[in-house]
Amino acid sequence: MTSSDDSKLPSSLLARLLAPRNLAVFVFLVLPLSLIFLVLIWWFARQNIAAQELADRKNDLLASGLPIDAESLLDYRRERIDSSRSQEWQRILDEIESDAFQESSRNIPGIGINVRKDVPIYVYGQDYPYDDAVRTYLTEWKRVLDRIHLVAVGSRGIWTSIESDAFFPGMGQERHIVRLLKLEFEDALRRDDFDHAGQCVLALIGSSRGAEEEPIAVSQMVSVAMLDVALEAIKTSLQIDCFDDEQWRAVLEQLEGLEEIEPRYRRFLIGERAWALPLFEDAEFLEELGEEAVAYQLPGGHSIDALETLAMYDRLELVPTDDLTTFFEEIESLQTSVQASFQSRNWLQKLDTQVTEMTVPSLVSMNQAFVRSAMHVRLAKTAILARLFQHREGRWPSTIQEIHDAEPGLLSAGDENGNLTIGSLAPMGDRPFGLKVDQDELVLWGFEPDSVTAATPVDPPTEQDFIDADAEYALMLADFHLQRWLWNLPTDGLAKSD
Repeated sequence: MTSSDDSKLPSSLLARLLAPRNLAVFVFLVLPLSLIFLVLIWWFARQNIAAQELADRKNDLLASGLPIDAESLLDYRRERIDSSRSQEWQRILDEIESDAFQESSRNIPGIGINVRKDVPIYVYGQDYPYDDAVRTYLTEWKRVLDRIHLVAVGSRGIWTSIESDAFFPGMGQERHIVRLLKLEFEDALRRDDFDHAGQCVLALIGSSRGAEEEPIAVSQMVSVAMLDVALEAIKTSLQIDCFDDEQWRAVLEQLEGLEEIEPRYRRFLIGERAWALPLFEDAEFLEELGEEAVAYQLPGGHSIDALETLAMYDRLELVPTDDLTTFFEEIESLQTSVQASFQSRNWLQKLDTQVTEMTVPSLVSMNQAFVRSAMHVRLAKTAILARLFQHREGRWPSTIQEIHDAEPGLLSAGDENGNLTIGSLAPMGDRPFGLKVDQDELVLWGFEPDSVTAATPVDPPTEQDFIDADAEYALMLADFHLQRWLWNLPTDGLAKSD
């Protein structure tokens, strides 16, 4: 073969490669397959790196004693919630759920399922058409009520057993217990048995705290709702002025033991994170989110998505909880930031974080619920101190500051070991609760914490104020908000005026 023949080989090979048929094979088959292969290598490499990082993060959480799924969440509950009263509490819950109890309750207002919706709400000093029926019912179940008082008064969290495939305990019986205690409280008021009414208030506070230590958002919200019933009873008792100073100090002691933002918020994060993490690796859990989540299951898994969720919870854990205003502002800002981030992401980032976007906890609802509950308790404590001030001085305090200044003397029980201390009485915002003294009453008021600019109004709120502030739910919630945030305390008390 000559040198000229050798020089022809490369050109001949190139000519063959560039032949229409071979070029088409290269362009439409070899090159696309090569690109797909490289993309797959890149895709699975990033997924494997993320999966290893996720495994390390989960191991770190477990090593810190924090749950990452249902099983570890059950262990977390078992280790941290007191179980010394669990057996007796479970017996009470079983009795509440029994056919005999349910059948007996059917026609009892506030509890039964057969009661008409137009049953009048009990008002102290007014005739109550169901008085005899309620009295008979409470007498029938007195032994259960006595046991509830023994367990609930002074209580904190009570551990209850739940199924391994459940993420939160059933709270139906606990809510029934609160309704039962409210019924007992109102019955005691009708009989002017104010000593027993005071015990009912303490039991209402204690029963609401049964779920206080649950690391589950739903349970936390139920606990807050149950506490609202206790605070309503406190407001009624203050208006009637039916408790002596020692009774009010006992109530204050229980209120002061309540958790505010911390550590309730931390438990919320722990439970929500443990609920969310299994969603990234189990298709059965993903299906519970809807068809969209299942349709976009990614080859190699959702580890990058899960890391995004963990990063979000890392940011949430940095939110300070020692000040209501700062906490509210930080959560609102973080919620806005998270939503803006989702909206500005490119297609790959959206694909990577699709489950995170669907499982972000309702930060605004949680924020408002925790701050609202803390403010409601602080308003109740302020009202109690105002009534104690009136008992001692024979007049109402003229300012919130006067209540603060008198607080040490008001809380003294007359011995070295009997003194109480009360934490902050301030709402969120830059103004204290409102206070106005009229000739016949003291008026205290707060406000609904529905925005970062919310603050105590200059004048007591009216129902129209709440309607104007929330047009969407105004007719449904305005009266409810007014009952929560406007406290009118008659100077002589309803009991004395009767």
